[in-house]
Amino acid sequence: MIYAAPGDARNVTPQLEAKIYALKQAILSTVPAAEKISVELIGDKELLARYNERPPYTLAMNYQESATSGQSHVALVRLRDYFNLIVDEQGRLRRHLFEWNVRDYQGNVSVNQEIRKSLRSAESPEFWWMNNGVTLICSGATSTSKTYSLSNIQIVNGLQTSHEIFETLRDPVAPEVEDRMLLVRIIVTADAATRDMVIRATNRQTAITDASLRATDEVQRHIEDYFLTHGWYYDRRKGFYKNEGKDPSKIISIQFLGAAITAMGLSRPDKSRGKPSSLLKNNEDYSQVFNANVDLDIYLWAARLQRQIDGFILSEAAEANIVQKSNLKFHLAMIIVEQLNGGEQVRRPQQLRRLAVEGAQVGEPHLKSTFEDLKAWSADYLQAEGMILERAAKSQAFSNYLLGRARKAQE
Repeated sequence: MIYAAPGDARNVTPQLEAKIYALKQAILSTVPAAEKISVELIGDKELLARYNERPPYTLAMNYQESATSGQSHVALVRLRDYFNLIVDEQGRLRRHLFEWNVRDYQGNVSVNQEIRKSLRSAESPEFWWMNNGVTLICSGATSTSKTYSLSNIQIVNGLQTSHEIFETLRDPVAPEVEDRMLLVRIIVTADAATRDMVIRATNRQTAITDASLRATDEVQRHIEDYFLTHGWYYDRRKGFYKNEGKDPSKIISIQFLGAAITAMGLSRPDKSRGKPSSLLKNNEDYSQVFNANVDLDIYLWAARLQRQIDGFILSEAAEANIVQKSNLKFHLAMIIVEQLNGGEQVRRPQQLRRLAVEGAQVGEPHLKSTFEDLKAWSADYLQAEGMILERAAKSQAFSNYLLGRARKAQE
């Protein structure tokens, strides 16, 4: 028997135990022969995991030449044959093959212009001389008569190249273009740790942010799914929702969310302001912000509040100068959250749970009065310490000072 409901499957309350017992008794009274009845509890995280499961699939890819080491391979593949791998029967790009890529198609950037030129120019040398190729991970690969059967493919590097090949070959092209070769690396593994190592290693060869390298983490996928159910878009793969034409005001980046949670859920706006990239690069900092113990509604609530605060500070109502606009948005978020939390400092993101469940909101008058206090407290601190705001905003001492002033103001 499966009992599925939103919530934490590990948190079995006496009320839930009583309900399970009643269900078992009801089944036994109807089917007396059912001596053993097991109950599987499925919570929100398990539901998300099942939602993300894709039925096993196998795709064929023709190749011209290959080399094998163990269970993995390197192959030269005609562009047309690779195109046939990445499109479905209707000629549409199989987007699910790229779910584990760390970013989406970046559009008409210089790198893609060069790829396009190499593909379409009759004077270009062999394409695979000029291109790093693609890397795909799969759970199985067998070869017969120069055709690979590839199980459960994920293309983890080479998305830009794949998109340019798709855009070029979706229309009729000269045979010499179709016959150009692409270098394809085929890595057979079912080990998640190995998969993540390959993703990080192959994507570090080009300029890419630490935020993007976190894109394949399970918690990031769960956040993205949760945001989608509420009409928001978590930009796990950089540029994906922009390319989909979604409302920019509802697109939240990994770095933005990390900074918001650090300010509100750890009371460390100085880190959000001073070291936004290290929040995602440093494993200890990252795991404090993004982990399975933080309920997903907390992430959405914090993102909405930080987006509201950012909008307020940039508005005329805030009466903020350029320096204040750049340096105080996370500190304002910290103070607002402490006020909403009854004056209790938040040290763990999970402490935001009540506020998220209640959908705690703050109006513009509250934001304005608190920001006026924040500006005054900041001026006092800067005068006493002989500092400029750009430096103070990156200091934990400044954050602690502001918390102290906020508590006194509430007494």
